[in-house]
Amino acid sequence: MGDGFAAPDGFDWATTSNIKVTVEVNAPTNDEFYYVVELYDTNPIISSDARLLDKGVAKGNEPYTSEISIENTIKTLFVKEITPTGLATVRSAEITNGIANCNFKTTIPSVRSLAASTRSFTTITDPNPDDTSLFPLECPSGIEKFISVNDCVEGGSYEVTASTKIINLWKNNLKLYVTEDIKLSEQIYLSPGSCLYILPGKKVSMPKSQNNGQQNCMITIGTGATLTIDKTIQLDSNYKLYNIGTINTENLICANSSVFFNAGSVNIKDKLSAENASSTISNAGKIKVEKIKIQGDSHIINTGTMEVEEETEINCTGGSWINEGTWYTDEMKISAWNDYCYNKCKLIVTDELEIKEGHLIVDGGGYVQCKELYMNNAKIELGAKALFEITEKAEYGYQNKDRGFKGTGTEKALLIIKKAVAETLKPNLIHYSGNLQVICSEHPIEKIDDWNICWTITGGAEWGEEGKNTVSIPESECSDGYNGGTPTPPTNPEFPIEVEDNKNYTYLFEDQWPLYGDYDMNDIVLTIQKRKIYTNKENKVTKFELSIDLSAAGATKSIGAAIMLDNVPANAITQPVEFSDNTLAKNFNLNNNNIENGQDYTVIPLFDDAHKVLGRDRYEQINTVSDYAGNTKPKNISFSITFNNPTISADAFNVNKLNVFIIVDGNRNPRKEIHVAGYQPTKLANTDLFGGNNDNSHHASKKYYISKENLAWGIMVPSNFKWPLEYVNIKTAYSQFSDWVTSGGTENEKWWNDFDVNKVFQTNKN
Repeated sequence: MGDGFAAPDGFDWATTSNIKVTVEVNAPTNDEFYYVVELYDTNPIISSDARLLDKGVAKGNEPYTSEISIENTIKTLFVKEITPTGLATVRSAEITNGIANCNFKTTIPSVRSLAASTRSFTTITDPNPDDTSLFPLECPSGIEKFISVNDCVEGGSYEVTASTKIINLWKNNLKLYVTEDIKLSEQIYLSPGSCLYILPGKKVSMPKSQNNGQQNCMITIGTGATLTIDKTIQLDSNYKLYNIGTINTENLICANSSVFFNAGSVNIKDKLSAENASSTISNAGKIKVEKIKIQGDSHIINTGTMEVEEETEINCTGGSWINEGTWYTDEMKISAWNDYCYNKCKLIVTDELEIKEGHLIVDGGGYVQCKELYMNNAKIELGAKALFEITEKAEYGYQNKDRGFKGTGTEKALLIIKKAVAETLKPNLIHYSGNLQVICSEHPIEKIDDWNICWTITGGAEWGEEGKNTVSIPESECSDGYNGGTPTPPTNPEFPIEVEDNKNYTYLFEDQWPLYGDYDMNDIVLTIQKRKIYTNKENKVTKFELSIDLSAAGATKSIGAAIMLDNVPANAITQPVEFSDNTLAKNFNLNNNNIENGQDYTVIPLFDDAHKVLGRDRYEQINTVSDYAGNTKPKNISFSITFNNPTISADAFNVNKLNVFIIVDGNRNPRKEIHVAGYQPTKLANTDLFGGNNDNSHHASKKYYISKENLAWGIMVPSNFKWPLEYVNIKTAYSQFSDWVTSGGTENEKWWNDFDVNKVFQTNKN
């Protein structure tokens, strides 16, 4: 063009790509019914504007295969499988080197098996409630009554009666047996190795117990016995508190490797906490408490019932939270990343579950229900048949790509979300992966643009359609269960299958080939409005319909246009092509089927003379000059092809296979054809012009309509494009166009979205 503007060698000017797709449906090999496969550009369950790219059928031993054309910037397809019984799931398929594969049969190997006891996370073994050495049923006979520690002998055993008001031991290894109800006037203090046994049915009360002993002390509460502490009881220095009766207190604090075991009933007015140095809380009974906090390297194990009126807080890096029973809490917070937060049975959070820099594992068959969920850089792993239900809202902050929700079992886990929202719309909001099905119809968009992906669903994870999803979870002691979709009697889909593509594709041509023109790319502008393909059960085309507009004619000469179907032999057309207007292409030499004679491939005429089609007798510029009286509405041209004996696959009618071209200076033989860069000429083209002037086309190398600077005379833009005004170079109207060309298409891949409104033709303004 004389200004140094050039594209690198090998740049093909394509704005769309051909993608080969294979889909294996989750059907038995001998199934007599067809499954329907649909391809989308985004998740159709959550996106009302998801575009159907293709549709066909498959069986267990007949995969769905196709080739589709999509924008270069699309890196992921969404594949919907519809069973013969009407159930539906959606998976994503990454596009790699022009190939996308999706296998609904895929089974995911188990990442973690949690069936074994999780007691190995601590060195503590729960006491046996039937062990009378720990929970004696009566006082040993013949022992003395406890009066004062001064009267005790180290290692001795004593009976504690109602007269005792103070227990303050400084002699070691004493054993005290409470045989009558006692009310202490001050907190208990046990010496190293000493034990207090509250025998069945007896009651002990005290004002508080915060400095209650030294190393390896123990208190046990027998069946029907009660320990009441008005204020706080704090366990230190390997202290053990074992209960199979009842404990009432305001606070219970476990610190410094102490152990609290409950197989009875515990009522705590305020807080239960485990703090530092591997303290352990193990509940096999029932604990009712206002709030729970686990921090440091502490552990909590529940095999019974926990009722937390306010908040459960897990903030331990080296500790663990393990629920093998039922855990009710109003709110729950998990932080301080660790790998030992396990829910093996039922967790109910009546308000918000918040996980920040945390990791929650839900074992196979486990159940979690929360009203709201907040996740920020968190991971939730779900085992086989695990069920995670969010009844109101999930809010996502930011998750690294290895975090989010992951199904880890050999059978699908189920995640049900009423509504998901973004804290702030940005990349990496959430990731779904593994053997997981997600049910959510209200969810953040998949991407802000093609370079900023908000969420992913990979590794076998899939989206279920509410009421039609394929995964059900059985009700059990741990899980409320989920029935899944309601199948209908199996049927085959109605044939032919119809796929309608209403996306616009705009074709722009310069008419001076083999010379450069003014490069305003508006001498002829054609816009595809609709493609519709009908296929049979073999995924062969029975009918093809196309609707295309002649949008502008900036040329001042006679120009015609046609489409060659590069993958449809001329002899495959056995019925006349039907046109919406038969008067537009009278100068083409057509056979009885209304396609051009003398061609190996099907050539369908659009029009002889663009200006006459737009209602003009003079060769003047139409729809390329602002406020010009000669401007007019686009002319729609539609046609359909019917195949009696279908043998052509649907991909033959992809937009990339539509060889749209213009004919300049009359329809002679040979004639001057101008095609989109890279597309072959017809047999009637004057190829003697190849290599002349600015052109660098070569038959041998199949290099067509490319200049010596690797520039094009015809391009296709996958949008309802606003073409430049007359004499405005496209580089001026579209500031990102130059970098797209000179980078070989690697930069500004959607250059057509950035334009100068004063330099393009806009129907509603010009």
